[in-house]
Amino acid sequence: MQLPAVQTKFLDLPNSFSLRNGATLDKVRVAYEQYGTLTPNKDNAILLFHALSGSQHAYGYNPEVPGIDSLWKPENHEGWWNSIIGPGKPLDTNCFCIICANYLGGCYGTTGPATPCPADGQPYGSRFPHVEAADQARLQALLLDSLGIERVHLMGPSVGGLIALSFACQFPERVRSFISIGSGYRASIEHRLSLFEQILAIELDPDFQGGDYYRGPAPKKGLAFARIIGHKSFVYQEGLEQRARKEVGGNYGLLTWMTPTRSTQSYMLHQGTKFAERFDANAYIRIADMWAEFDIRDHTPDGTFQTALEGFRRAGIPALIFSIDTDCCFRPAEQQDFAAQLEAAHIPTEFHTIASTKGHDSFLLEPELYAEPIRRILAARKPKGTA
Repeated sequence: MQLPAVQTKFLDLPNSFSLRNGATLDKVRVAYEQYGTLTPNKDNAILLFHALSGSQHAYGYNPEVPGIDSLWKPENHEGWWNSIIGPGKPLDTNCFCIICANYLGGCYGTTGPATPCPADGQPYGSRFPHVEAADQARLQALLLDSLGIERVHLMGPSVGGLIALSFACQFPERVRSFISIGSGYRASIEHRLSLFEQILAIELDPDFQGGDYYRGPAPKKGLAFARIIGHKSFVYQEGLEQRARKEVGGNYGLLTWMTPTRSTQSYMLHQGTKFAERFDANAYIRIADMWAEFDIRDHTPDGTFQTALEGFRRAGIPALIFSIDTDCCFRPAEQQDFAAQLEAAHIPTEFHTIASTKGHDSFLLEPELYAEPIRRILAARKPKGTA
């Protein structure tokens, strides 16, 4: 079936945007897309948060986003979750209006390090501040305000689940339900170290220039290496040989002495170099750092889970949590702990462990494993009068 054509929309904030760390950004722009139609009461919205390297383009076909032509490659043109969103699908555009926005600090239309700074017209580069998940959630709340939307279903896979959780804890009165897929409430020490290695790979590329590289070559080797490090945790490693193509390719411009001898080596080189053509290194380290530093308990003065979730509990928000048994980003034990913490806070929680050979990327590749529980929680909280 032919995918519907969609376009990215933009919100330009009328006022400056202040971050938790005290930094302030002027003339912030938010890139977002919208699928389905809002009801007259605007009570059928789903706010969807994307993963680390995702974008606002979750559904349909979008061949162009103004201002980012060099990064918007053919692989970006089709929505990253076409398998879940659409008429009759779990995120049913006949019933719901789905909204997905690019993150602050990103590279697909929302203000980020490559954006010209209003003060001098030069890219922010190294001057772009650290951004927390709480900042991302507040910015998306402003997007909802601009659309006249009071309450939403929240849904986030991977790092998107962290931002969704932050949103629910900051604005519980605006949340109908909370769906987290392959995510959690903090980054484990194992994954924090992996994210640090990815940032280090970019920093060590001579072309990085401390983040001020926009007048010269981009640090594509460092970004490719970072993606290779990260990709190990996105796939089920024991099934990697089956996933990799059988042929052994060249060095992809990354190796000088070594020649790849295994298909898995060529697969990783291909994934890294392909990614470096469609993403910005500064954006990658901002979002990776945000992920590494996230712990929902930091939202509170006493540093406890119970306090962080108090508004969540009072609002009676139901939670649907998906764990993936081969996930190396958010391991099953972490997910079980997350669900247990929600239940201990007296939050109605439904927990599913997905059996998969796809690893963390299962949510992108196996929609049928998630469909029924998603349909059920959305139907249970559907406003009266919707289809």
